[in-house]
Amino acid sequence: MSKIGAPNLPLQLDRDSIVPLYRQLYEGLREAILSGSLPESTRLPPERAMAERLEINRSTVVRAYRELVADGLLDQRVGSGSRVASRKRASAAGERGASVPWWVTLPPWRVGEFPMVLGELAAKQEPGRISFVQGVAPDEPSPLVELAGSFARVASDPRFILSYGDSEGYEPLREAISARMRARGARSVIAKNVIVLTGSTQGIAIVAQSLAEAGDEIIVESPSYPGALQIFQICGLRAIPIPVDDEGMRVDHVEAILRTRRPRFIYTMPSMHNPTNVTMNADRRERLATIARRAGVPIIEDDPYGPLASHRETPLLALAPEHVVYLSTFSKTVAPSLRVGWMVAPRTIVDRLLMRKQAYDMATSLYVQAAIVDYLERGYDAHIEQLREELHIRRKIADEAIAKYWPAGVRAIGPSGGFYLWVATPREMRARPLLDAAERLGASFLFGEAFFANSGGDHNFRLALTAVRRDEIPEGIRRIGEAMRSLRG
Repeated sequence: MSKIGAPNLPLQLDRDSIVPLYRQLYEGLREAILSGSLPESTRLPPERAMAERLEINRSTVVRAYRELVADGLLDQRVGSGSRVASRKRASAAGERGASVPWWVTLPPWRVGEFPMVLGELAAKQEPGRISFVQGVAPDEPSPLVELAGSFARVASDPRFILSYGDSEGYEPLREAISARMRARGARSVIAKNVIVLTGSTQGIAIVAQSLAEAGDEIIVESPSYPGALQIFQICGLRAIPIPVDDEGMRVDHVEAILRTRRPRFIYTMPSMHNPTNVTMNADRRERLATIARRAGVPIIEDDPYGPLASHRETPLLALAPEHVVYLSTFSKTVAPSLRVGWMVAPRTIVDRLLMRKQAYDMATSLYVQAAIVDYLERGYDAHIEQLREELHIRRKIADEAIAKYWPAGVRAIGPSGGFYLWVATPREMRARPLLDAAERLGASFLFGEAFFANSGGDHNFRLALTAVRRDEIPEGIRRIGEAMRSLRG
């Protein structure tokens, strides 16, 4: 058990508990207020100071304080901070809490604070803030003109507005996707292998719940995509982390694991990996496909950025079509609001996956699917070429700014051409305090811990270079550099 105490406050937080940290903090303060250990008008430490004292994220403290305010136990006023409410209000709150609210008795929530942290960071749109948090397509090149034309043409046909469509997806879109997959080397793919999704993250959830059950082991990369890690955690799956180096997932580690254990599946992002932007080399792909076939373990190939890769390696799907479930999306390459992705799966499990898809939302928007088919025929490929060039330009700008503004010892990891820049800091510089310092200077990023299933990332963070305007990149990096220097004193 890893416990943290706070001087002069009756608090102990257990990092190993299934109870989220914000809830532990809320319960500890609530008990202290109702028992009188924290008397009326006692001023609590500011959110940032409390976070530093307990070595937790500031947003965790913010959420706990908000719930205490909602319960009438805490008063918050601009200029005077957070104070324990009057004894009369606190007593009334305690009486209201005598009968346990129904939501307190809900089963344990398996996800910690990362979804909340990510949501709060992404939602911050304060004037002047430069946020490198969200992994979205850049504002330029914009597909809006061509895409608007596609939607307008489709809108003239009422079939696409007044119908749900098929659960497996619009047939012309599935045909177009299968043709593009065959062009990338997956020659056995036909439309019957394709299920259209409401975003590829839905596909991760469908696969996790269809191929495994709570308590099962799975293999994941370390670091890995936080959205997938959260889904696996919600499903109660136990992650076996495999390190990633500059050639991708360490397949030799996977092979060693499979000698003695039988995970339900291997989750990997082999092309333009999030967060490192590394692409798995051809030899490792061949080897991973071979050992998965030999061990009888399926691979979940998450490929949202594959079309953008300058050197397009053969998808794992092409190397082991009967052992790979392939996922991709139009949200990253065109626009996130489209919420259309797709899954390619062996025919042996398509029906099983489709039933789970139907349980989620019956069908993905037919109107949007039809517009995408039109756009694929008119402007998509030209847009991809422009986007690929833009990503290289943004990385060049970032590299120049880093060389100018960041202190020695901070390393930018991974090749050019992707959405992200993965950063490693020296041992004396931790990512969470750095984020707090950067936020005070008007910049934000996603700290490394969010990308690790078990532990790690204290000295890493991710910049989404596509999340800001091109001309904001140098200034955002300068602010982060200033935050780094402030931590070094």
